[in-house]
Amino acid sequence: MKKAWGKLSILAQYYSLSMFSFFLCWSILSLLNTEFINSLFFTMSFVWHFTLMTPGLKDKMLTKNQKFSFINVVVRINYYFQVFIKINKTPFGPAIVRAISPMLFTLFLMIVGGSGNAVFTLLGSVCFELTHYLLTNKCLSKITSTLPVDLEIPPEIPNAENFHE
Repeated sequence: MKKAWGKLSILAQYYSLSMFSFFLCWSILSLLNTEFINSLFFTMSFVWHFTLMTPGLKDKMLTKNQKFSFINVVVRINYYFQVFIKINKTPFGPAIVRAISPMLFTLFLMIVGGSGNAVFTLLGSVCFELTHYLLTNKCLSKITSTLPVDLEIPPEIPNAENFHE
């Protein structure tokens, strides 16, 4: 098993672990017979964190000119939250900062559309961060030692002259 796992790329390992944790959390949520809209807010928040923690995506979005990409907006908003909100000394400080943007998006949907559930958005954030922490640091530390962790300091955004080469 370790040989097959070692042959996978870092992204494939990350996707496998994250999808395993998603299906585990989704199955527990579906056993509770929640409403469909609540499941959507849970999934939105879980995938939001999954996207922010994808290895290499932050560097790619901040250094390439991706003007009209929603992923670019999500990554940049998280980047600015990490720059301006300094709670790195708390144990789960970066996870708390990552949870702000899906909560703001849910609040926006509640104001504009009239529907939204902040509890399931928060539950999706907590489930991703908890399963990601347990799978990478506690349970499978020998297998997942090659996975990069989210950096506390975001990468530098290049200036506009680099885009016009």
